Amino acid sequence: MKPNKEILQAKIDARHYSRELIRDVFQATEHFPKNDPERIASQLRKKVLSASSFLAHGTVKHDVDEQKQDLLIVMGELREVLKFITIAHHLRYATDLEKSKVRNSISNVINALDKLVISLGGFE
Repeated sequence: MKPNKEILQAKIDARHYSRELIRDVFQATEHFPKNDPERIASQLRKKVLSASSFLAHGTVKHDVDEQKQDLLIVMGELREVLKFITIAHHLRYATDLEKSKVRNSISNVINALDKLVISLGGFE
């Protein structure tokens, strides 16, 4: 496992990118149709807030195994965000630029999570 300073920085970076993802999702969903029967905007927002919440909780736990479990949940939620933004784009709710911003933000969170997990000793 890496020194505490590196772990702390990896946690800070992951939470930072998570907040950027929230911003990008909320901006993208501002103009989605209010009468969408699938409630894609609502589902996107819930998933991104859930991912951020699990990330925040996971990064403050003292047990490394519990942290890693929460980070796995975050990855699952990010997959769902990607699925919903792709569907929204297909339905023409999200523009190419909005989809691109959200996908880029997801990538930033994943990259930060990778660094964090590596600094915690990886998944065994």
